[in-house]
Amino acid sequence: MRKAIYILMSVILLGISTVPVAQASTRAERRLVTKGNKLYTERKFVEAESVYQEALRENPQSTSARYNLGLSQLRQVKNLKDSTPKTQKLIEGARQNFTEAARQAKERPGIAAKANYNLGNMEFNMEQYQKAIDYYKQSLRIDPNDDNARRNLRIAQKKLQQQNKDKDQQKQDQQDQKDKQDQKDQQKQQQQQQQPQDQKQQPQEQKINEQTAQRILQAMDSKENQTRARVNRAAKGEKGVGNGQARKRW
Repeated sequence: MRKAIYILMSVILLGISTVPVAQASTRAERRLVTKGNKLYTERKFVEAESVYQEALRENPQSTSARYNLGLSQLRQVKNLKDSTPKTQKLIEGARQNFTEAARQAKERPGIAAKANYNLGNMEFNMEQYQKAIDYYKQSLRIDPNDDNARRNLRIAQKKLQQQNKDKDQQKQDQQDQKDKQDQKDQQKQQQQQQQPQDQKQQPQEQKINEQTAQRILQAMDSKENQTRARVNRAAKGEKGVGNGQARKRW
């Protein structure tokens, strides 16, 4: 049994650094991001999520708060394949926040590269290898020196090749099974077609036997009647002869 390979998310907490004027941070935002980072390092991910959300209310353009919010949401998920509403909400929230952070490639290339890297890891752990490959490539376009992204890209490519082979083998197995079932159905159909013919012939044979028996009975009756008639005639003839013999010749 193959063991699933789980690639961990990048857990670099990003604080506030020099950014363009359009994304200038506020004092409240910086304080909240710092507080959220502290909670995150203490593994208090639910509390950290709440603080990062508060930071985004102070500055909706804060790429750092958005990226860290995605991390805090993802850390609350134990299994990315879990289909419970709570888990799906956290996964979708992390995906949206990483995607939004990844759009800031020009303004914050470091965050954008990490965001694409984490998106790739999410898709990898959900066995969506082609999507993972696309995200890793995007991360490397932004940061060609990211050895982790390059390593994960190679792993994802190999996993995709194996996945495609498994799918091809599965299709072949399904086709073989279908061919066998079609052959069984064809044999069954032939048997069903043969049975009515046998059933039609059987009453016909019974009818011929009855007719033959009737003719035999009629022949026997006729023969018996003939025999009875001869006996009667013979009986009458013998009586006449006896009378004649009893007469005296003169």
